[in-house]
Formats: sequence, structure tokens, C-alpha cells
Amino acid sequence: MEEYFNELEELLREYHNHHTKISVGNRIKLSQDGSRLKSLCLGVRGAPGLAIKRRDKTLCPHLTKHTQTDKGHAIYTLIYTMISFIYPDFQFNSIIVNFNSNFIKHKDKKNVNRDSVIFSVGNHTGGGLELYDDDDTLREIKHIYHNLTRFAGKTTTHATQPFDGERWCIVAYQTKPKYHYCPFEKQLHAL
Repeated sequence: MEEYFNELEELLREYHNHHTKISVGNRIKLSQDGSRLKSLCLGVRGAPGLAIKRRDKTLCPHLTKHTQTDKGHAIYTLIYTMISFIYPDFQFNSIIVNFNSNFIKHKDKKNVNRDSVIFSVGNHTGGGLELYDDDDTLREIKHIYHNLTRFAGKTTTHATQPFDGERWCIVAYQTKPKYHYCPFEKQLHAL
């Protein structure tokens, strides 16, 4: 599995540095200092209404534009493969890659399913997944570096443990659109 982590880190570094595709996201309320966080969204688009407004009509309106680039597709396929090995029964249709983002306490209320799968790559220390009880007491820190971890992101308050270094955090989850994208078939399937 280590070779997959190394390959993913290499792909993400190249995509970030050479193509600057990991861009500013819209998660303002989830950052500690109120700044926008950098994210790469892959898989099925979360807001179908926005697809109609897409300028490039050659792209599939139900997939993110990054999923439809060669490198983005390679990243999605690799993550899809890794998750399928560890959690073959886990259903997801979206992946978000956060670059050097430190999320404050939150729940993923917009996710359809209770569970998410999370892990990190990069040259960093710290950056684990902090899980909290309902009374906001820190219950556990999950070490997610090169460790695919399934957790109840929709119902459990969670945050990023402080970290040093370069960190990509990958989260797979199920969004509302009733589609699943199989990268090997390059087809959307209705759920």
C-alpha cells in the first residue's frame, strides 16, 4: 500500500505545483483564521444546478472539471482503488483533497451517508483527526497519515490536529446527486 501513497503524493504535488489546480475553495467557516481553504474536488458534482452554467460544454455536467483532466482522473482512480482495497463496501461519489488546511470543529451535515473515509499524505508531522464527544470534549485523535480511516463525519464533531509541513488530506464521502462514477468504466451509474 505504501507505493500507492507515494504515487498519490507525487501526483498531487505535480498537480498542485505545475497546474495550480488545487485552488481556493469556499469553506470559509471551517478555517481557524477565516481564510479560504485550498481544495481539489473530484468525482460527482455536489451542486447539479451549477453544471448548467458551466462554460465548457464539452465536459460532463455531472462530474467536476478536475475529474475530467488526465491528471485529475489519475488521482481519482488511485484514491478510488485504495479505498476499494480497504473498505470494499464503502459507497462514495465525491473526493475532496485539502492542501495545508486546518479545519475547526464541525460535522459534515451535507453528506448523505453517515461515514466518510479520510487519510493524509505529504511530508508533515501531526495533522491527525480529532474526534469530539457531544459535549465538545476531545475523545480521540486518529492518526491518518498513510492510514485510511472510516469515521462518522456526518454525526461526529471533528477537526484537524495542528501540523507542521506539507499536508494533503483526502476525504471520500457521498453527496446528494444520485450518481456514482466508476473511473475504470469511465461511466456514471445511477444509485
